[in-house]
Amino acid sequence: MNTNPWSLPKDRALKRLLVSLDERAGPQCDIDPADGADPCIVTLRHRELDKLRAHVYLHGQRPGTYGVFYEYPHPVPGILETEENLPLPAAIASLAMHFDA
Repeated sequence: MNTNPWSLPKDRALKRLLVSLDERAGPQCDIDPADGADPCIVTLRHRELDKLRAHVYLHGQRPGTYGVFYEYPHPVPGILETEENLPLPAAIASLAMHFDA
């Protein structure tokens, strides 16, 4: 990953996710340089495929879970675009698979 997750002005739950994700998908995934200032959302992108992204958010999720909105370089029919209320291990697994392009 291109930055230390603990240095980001993000919610502690997102930092925990980023540290865990770095172990699984660190070489393929970076925090988007245009990531916004919302402490409850982080935007990730593939290092080589700029339009392959994921937005991880805490808004509207049960405590201790994550929401993920996926972006693809081109439309893919029948592919999940959003997952809600994922526990940490499921969110990590889903993001690692998304960035394993």
